[in-house]
Amino acid sequence: MIRMAAPSKDPRTGIFHFRRVVPEPLRPFFDEQRTEYKRSLDTRDPAEARERYPAPAVVYEQKLAAARRALLNQHSGSARAMVETYLADRDTAQLQRMAMKLAMLEAGSFGYALGLNNSAAAGRYDFGEPPCRDDLRDHQTRKRMLEAVPDLKPLPWLETLQRIAALPSLQPIEWAIWDVARRAGVSAPPGGELHEAIGRAFLDRLCAACAVKIEPSRTRIIPAPIIVVGSPATPSSEPSMGKSASDVPTITAVFEAWSTAAQREPKLIDEWRTAVNRFASLHSDPPVDQITASMVRSYRRTYAALPARAPKEIASLPLLDQAEIARAQGLKTLAPATVNKALSAIRVMLDHAVEELEVVSGNVAKTVKSMPKDEIEDPRLPFEPEDLRRIYSAQLPIKDGVSVETLFWVLLLAPFTGCRLEELGKLRPGNVRRYDDIDYIAIEPDRRRVREEQDGPAKRVKTASSKRDIPVHPILIEARFLDLVAKRRAEGAEWLFPELEANKYGSRTQRLSRVINDFLDEIGLSDPELVFHSFRHTGKRAIRGKAPGEIVDLLFGHADGSVSSKYGRGADMRTLHDAIGKVGYPEVNWKQVIAESVRHC
Repeated sequence: MIRMAAPSKDPRTGIFHFRRVVPEPLRPFFDEQRTEYKRSLDTRDPAEARERYPAPAVVYEQKLAAARRALLNQHSGSARAMVETYLADRDTAQLQRMAMKLAMLEAGSFGYALGLNNSAAAGRYDFGEPPCRDDLRDHQTRKRMLEAVPDLKPLPWLETLQRIAALPSLQPIEWAIWDVARRAGVSAPPGGELHEAIGRAFLDRLCAACAVKIEPSRTRIIPAPIIVVGSPATPSSEPSMGKSASDVPTITAVFEAWSTAAQREPKLIDEWRTAVNRFASLHSDPPVDQITASMVRSYRRTYAALPARAPKEIASLPLLDQAEIARAQGLKTLAPATVNKALSAIRVMLDHAVEELEVVSGNVAKTVKSMPKDEIEDPRLPFEPEDLRRIYSAQLPIKDGVSVETLFWVLLLAPFTGCRLEELGKLRPGNVRRYDDIDYIAIEPDRRRVREEQDGPAKRVKTASSKRDIPVHPILIEARFLDLVAKRRAEGAEWLFPELEANKYGSRTQRLSRVINDFLDEIGLSDPELVFHSFRHTGKRAIRGKAPGEIVDLLFGHADGSVSSKYGRGADMRTLHDAIGKVGYPEVNWKQVIAESVRHC
C-alpha cells in the first residue's frame, strides 16, 4: 500500500516536521548537500501540523524543480563539451555521412518491419512506428530525387535526424552515445539525464552539418516530406487556388490578416498569436497550401506534451525540448481544453485563408479531432462545511492592491450570489437596484460603454445566460451590504470596489484572484480544485432540490439549452427572491461574520 506524505513527529520533542528525502543526483544543488529536506512545523498538535504541512511542501517542490533544472543545464553543458571533443577531428562531409547512414538504417528498419527486406542489422534499430507501404515507397522515391540535387542532398538526412529527436528514446544512436561517454571516461546509462543530454548534443551537431543552404526563393520547389515527425503524413489534398508560390501566405501572415480584418478581443488575439507562432516554430512557418492534416496532428501531440505553467527558462526553449523536459521530469502538461483552444486557432486561420483570402480551397485542420475532454467537465470542487467554517473564521490578510474591505465583501457575496469573480469585480453601485420592494443585483453588460467605446474597460458578461437579476440575500442585508452601496453612491464612485485595477484586457480581478488563492492556501485549502469558482458549485449544491431547476439556472447564469427556456426571459422577482432565500450554510456562525461587517462598511 502506498503511504501518503504526512507530517513526521520527533520522538524526543513531540514537535512535527516536514521531512522529504532529496534524490541523490540533486543533493549537490540543495543547501549543504543534505540527504533530506527538513523543516519544523512548530506544533505538537497533529491537526495543526496537517494544516501547516502544505507550505513547506510547496517550497520543497520548488527547490526540487530548481535543482532538476540546474542538473539538466549542467548535463547539457558537459554533454556538448564531450560531443565537441568526440567530433573534433571530423569535417562536415564525415558528419553528413553519419547522418546518411542513419537515414539508410531508418529506411531499412521500416522496410524490415513491413517485411520488405531481410536486413536483420536494420531490424535491430527502433525508429518508431513504420509508415504504410505506399508512403514508404513514396518516401524513398522522394529521398532519391532530393539526393540527386547537390543543394538538397542533405535534406532527407536532416529529416531523419529530426524524427529520431522526436522518438520516446534515442535507441537508434545509443551506439554513438556509448562511444562519446566511453571516450570521456564517464558512465551514461540509458534513461539517465546525461545519456539524454549526450544524445541531444550529438543530434544537434549532425543537424547543423546537414542544414540546407539554398536561396529562400528555391525552398518552394522542395516536395513536402512523406514521413512527418510523429506519424506518417497525408499529402495535402487542398492545393492553392490558382495562386503562384509567392502569392500564398504563411500561416503567420494569415494570422496578421485575420487579426486586423475585424475588431477582436485583445486577449483572444494574444492567445491565438501564441498558438499560431508555436505552430510556425514547429513546422517552419509553412505557406497555408502546404499544411497537411498530419502536420496539425503533430502539432496537437506536441502541444499536449508541453509543461503547464512552465518557468521562463523552460518556456523559452523549442517546443520539442519543452515536451522532452516535461516527460523527463514528470511535469504536469497542458489540459485538453488548452490544447483544443490552440487547435481552434489553427482551424480559424485556415478558415480565413479559405473564405476571406481564397488562397486554399479547403481547411485540412477540420479533419483533425480535438482532444477528448476530462471526464469531469468542470473539475472545481465545492467547499465542504469544514472548509466554509475555516474561510469565514480566518483572519483576512492585508495585501497590496486589494483592501481588507474588498476581500471581506467579495468572500461574503460569493456564496449568496453564485457570481463569478469578474462579475463581482465589475459591479457598479448602479447595478444594485430595487423592484417591487426587493433589492437585487443586476449582472449585465455596460451597453453604453460598449456602444460608445469610451475609455476604460467595458463590462461584458460571459454568456447570454449570464445576464441576470439576483435578489440580495437576507444575510447580505443583515451584514449591511446596502449601506456599502449607499456609501459608494455618496462618494460618486464608479465601481463598488474602486481600488481594483484593470489589466490590459480589461479584467479587474487579476490581483484579487491571486490574493484569494493565496488566502485559501494559507488557511490549508491548497487543493488546486478549490478556487474562488468553487463558491458557484457550493451555492448550486446549497439550493439544489429547494427550488425548480429553471429558477436555479436563472440565478446562477446557466442555460439548459432547451427551446422552452428561451421564451419569456427571466422570472418574477418575488419567485427569485424566495429561491435565493433558501440558500443557507448552517455550519457557519453568520452572527460572528455579520459582526465583522461593522468594520467593513
